[in-house]
Amino acid sequence: MTQSVWDIAIQQNSSKQELEIAKCEPTLLFAGNRRSGKTTIIHRLLEKDDKPKPTLALEYSYGRKAVGAFPVKSVVHIWELGGGTSLADLVDMTISTNSMWNFHMVLVLDISNPHELWKTMDTLLDAAKRRYEQIVNRVNQRNLSHIRKKLRELALKRSSVNHPDIEVMDPFPLPLIIIGSKYDLFACLQSEQQKVICKTLRFLSHYYSASLYFISSREESLMKKIKTVLSHVAFGTAESRFVQMELNKPLAIPEGTDSFSSIGAPPNIEMEVGRLTSKTPLEMWKAVFCAKFPQTSESGPLCVSTVSQLCATVDPAKDPQYAEPLVDAARLAKDEELERTQRRNERRMRELLQQVSDEGLLIV
Repeated sequence: MTQSVWDIAIQQNSSKQELEIAKCEPTLLFAGNRRSGKTTIIHRLLEKDDKPKPTLALEYSYGRKAVGAFPVKSVVHIWELGGGTSLADLVDMTISTNSMWNFHMVLVLDISNPHELWKTMDTLLDAAKRRYEQIVNRVNQRNLSHIRKKLRELALKRSSVNHPDIEVMDPFPLPLIIIGSKYDLFACLQSEQQKVICKTLRFLSHYYSASLYFISSREESLMKKIKTVLSHVAFGTAESRFVQMELNKPLAIPEGTDSFSSIGAPPNIEMEVGRLTSKTPLEMWKAVFCAKFPQTSESGPLCVSTVSQLCATVDPAKDPQYAEPLVDAARLAKDEELERTQRRNERRMRELLQQVSDEGLLIV
């Protein structure tokens, strides 16, 4: 069968894109609570000794490491999202048709502060999932069959595919690692609270086909373990399959090693069953968890005062860390000039309104 020049060009382009996908360098997105230790984890992975600084919006870094006898160093691209959930929309900048083929989301949750845990997890995962689905929809609209084929192949590589619980799981579309930080402070919570948090995170991790690890920046052994886990993802080093599911110890549960039968039912569900209207296991766990730990803010539109507080929190112009005397002095002068102009305009407007009133004019 004779092929046209156009058909040959299409095949060559598809082959080129498949080769580019196969060579795609890994990308890691770190997101989670404010001050949950994301930068500390990244520095440990990249073997940096710098003192961690507060993350401003979305920051990029990269790492290079020679693995084995290969002279060419492996490269990993790292994004860190600051601001907790207030800047969740910036996730869109990290997930693209180029990065999605070797993309891992690292969700860092402060387990010593459960009153923000579910809200933070829900908001950030929704943002990443929405962006992923947006890209997939574009692929489908353009009828790129070779890309759809690659997406199916990636899904089949997930360890959850052959898991006995797969029918009641909802694997997250992107590989997901959940890190529970500040284990040292978490250990000070009441045992019943610890149990609820541990079992809930085990459920969420298994439900989304994710890995789950508890860490503390004050415990070197835990930091070494998470570095090993992330190094495997970032540079292809030896994989750690260490498993620890005892609730009185830091959890370490790689993807696909847990089960719903081992996790059991939500703690104290008999106390909540009369009030539950859940239709799915996820809704049931959310209802029980949020009844035990009411979340600090409701989902939906933020009030003006809340928006102002968020803006004040993330505004670098007001952060002493970024102080620049000359720039700050010029900014202050411009702010004062703007305030004078606003007062002058308001005064002029009042004079015009008074004039209209005195002359009996009607403005339509």
